[in-house]
Amino acid sequence: MKTTRRNFLKGLATCAAVPFAGPLMAQARAKRLNILFIMSDDHAAHAISAYGSKVNRTPHIDALAKEGMIFTDVVCTNPICTPSRAGILTGRYSHKNGVPVFNDISPDIETIGGYMREAGYYTAFIGKWHCGGPATVRNSDWDKWMVYAGQGVYRDPWFWTRNEENTAYVKKEYPGEYATENITKCTKEIIGGAIDSGKPFFAMMHHKAPHRNWIPAEKYKAQFRKKTLKDIPPPDTLFDTWEGRATPIKTTAMTILNHFRPGLDLKIAEYFRDGGEFEFEGRKYEGKKNADGVFVDDWPEGMDDRAKTAFAYLRYMQDYLAVVQSVDDSVGEMNAFLEEKGVAKDTLVIYTSDQGFFLGDHGLYDKRFIMEESLKMPFLCKCPALIRPGSVCKGLFANIDFAPTFLDIAGAARPEAMQGESFLGALEGDASKGRDACYCRYYVEGGEHSTAAWYGVRTKRDKLVYYYKRDEWEYFDLECDPEELNNAYGRVEFAERIEYLKDVLAKLKDEVGDTDQYKDCKEYSL
Repeated sequence: MKTTRRNFLKGLATCAAVPFAGPLMAQARAKRLNILFIMSDDHAAHAISAYGSKVNRTPHIDALAKEGMIFTDVVCTNPICTPSRAGILTGRYSHKNGVPVFNDISPDIETIGGYMREAGYYTAFIGKWHCGGPATVRNSDWDKWMVYAGQGVYRDPWFWTRNEENTAYVKKEYPGEYATENITKCTKEIIGGAIDSGKPFFAMMHHKAPHRNWIPAEKYKAQFRKKTLKDIPPPDTLFDTWEGRATPIKTTAMTILNHFRPGLDLKIAEYFRDGGEFEFEGRKYEGKKNADGVFVDDWPEGMDDRAKTAFAYLRYMQDYLAVVQSVDDSVGEMNAFLEEKGVAKDTLVIYTSDQGFFLGDHGLYDKRFIMEESLKMPFLCKCPALIRPGSVCKGLFANIDFAPTFLDIAGAARPEAMQGESFLGALEGDASKGRDACYCRYYVEGGEHSTAAWYGVRTKRDKLVYYYKRDEWEYFDLECDPEELNNAYGRVEFAERIEYLKDVLAKLKDEVGDTDQYKDCKEYSL
């Protein structure tokens, strides 16, 4: 059938489907499923072996797919940390939840924790909140909460929480511990208390890892720093020249060549001091020393930009993947704990990340672009009482769909303010579920990473993006150009499709109520 505006808009109307009411779900609702939502920070799907990673293995995360379901097409509506988290917590787009950039979420907005608590769940939040300080956490939404200050820290982690009298915020410190291992311990303790309460539990476990600056646990540090470019093969686009693209990728600061800090990110002196080596294109490089013979945080002698890019990639990925390995261990520990407690069968365990991440793809790191590496979120889950093992969901969904899905599982109505749609039917195996298109927007023009503000539409097949501060467009047919190397906007063979998508983009923008409320906001303020 030819794609027309009428057919597309009909699809939009039907994608908000009635929750699937299969036999497994009827049984699951009767048992009041628990939900453990595990979210890491900046974990790219292509650093998970279940998604075909060429650089690492993640057996415990993979097990969720083997024993449950893997989603291939979940996207972030605003691919940056704080806005993504606000979208997950509220089920609303950034322009509706008031968090388009790195600004605080209003404590007047009820979050998914509150709605689940009203539905009779024991609710808990542990880890990276990153939507403001403890004053932005609604006590009424959570039976128990412990949140990091800002980004949190890898070593000697600590949390803000409330005292027993609920009269003040207190600091809970864990000296000598590693964040990923610590949050696993804390989450076990809290879920144990939730089980003892007799209520079903809804727990959000938000890791710090693998956020920059990627400090590994000691048990993985040396192991991964021995890996070479043969062990961690660079992406085909590592040395991308960005020809055939609009200006945003050409002007961004977030390249691995120019934006990594030699000490804090690459840890160059420490690497060579501990015996690290680097060989590239037949040449070996040694660390630079000062007059006293001490290694310094500077590029090795004789490196050109190509060698520097390769070295930065290797150092970045050695530590990033080491940090990911601890997260994978944590997922395994949590699954074992649920088995030990006898609740694994009736617990929906989800693993995701707040958005995607560039792993040297196109010479970049970080996120923020509408490109696939940045936009796509991993999403894997299992629940023996609900999901058939080995399932694959190819439907298109967004992070704002998470909260309505949780409520649907709880048998609670979706609040009118929520803009996402439940994908409960997809969990039960209904392959027809999914969006025809998703509206996405990123607000920051300039800033520390020198990015471009944009809004766009992503379908299963392609995407159209408008850089509204620069009056530039990009179009990519993902079937023809999966690595998004050539902007096809303006090519005659795509003209009809592009005009159609412009119509769809305008329609979606209007339907979700985006009136450019925050078009002039800055990176940290509205």
